Amino acid sequence: MKFILAPMICIAACFALSCKKASNPEVVNPDNAVLTNINNDLLLKLVNDTRAAGCNCGTTVMPPVATLSWNNILASAAISHSKDMANKNALTHDSSDGKNTGERLTAFGYKWVAYSENIAQGQTTEQQVFNDWIKSEGHCKNIMSALVTEMGAARQGTYWTQDFGKHY
Repeated sequence: MKFILAPMICIAACFALSCKKASNPEVVNPDNAVLTNINNDLLLKLVNDTRAAGCNCGTTVMPPVATLSWNNILASAAISHSKDMANKNALTHDSSDGKNTGERLTAFGYKWVAYSENIAQGQTTEQQVFNDWIKSEGHCKNIMSALVTEMGAARQGTYWTQDFGKHY
């Protein structure tokens, strides 16, 4: 997980791993047909329900924040990164070509003023990966950040990427 505010003022790194029915691996978001291999609506609902209610991220009380909207550019970057991690069998925020999250989002055309990323490996459903992220203080804080307004996510095999952003 990384969280960045332009121009790279705030960086928090946490690589710890850690919500409903089983995913359909062939779900396609009809807007721009981004193949994410997840149920986009379900993961977004899990995130937004938690954001609307507020929660505790470890010992930090996170108040309710505005819900996020789905962004297909972030989803495209997420599936690309999940495929890259699966290909090299490694859980990392940096891609094989050495790009960090912000550089990858920029390469996909996302003009960000803030971003963060959660990654995970091993989960087989949206509920499982969400539960693991929400149990991890850093990942939970990314989910609950009021600094981001959009989300995209995807998985390849059991490698998951969740990208958050706010564009200008």
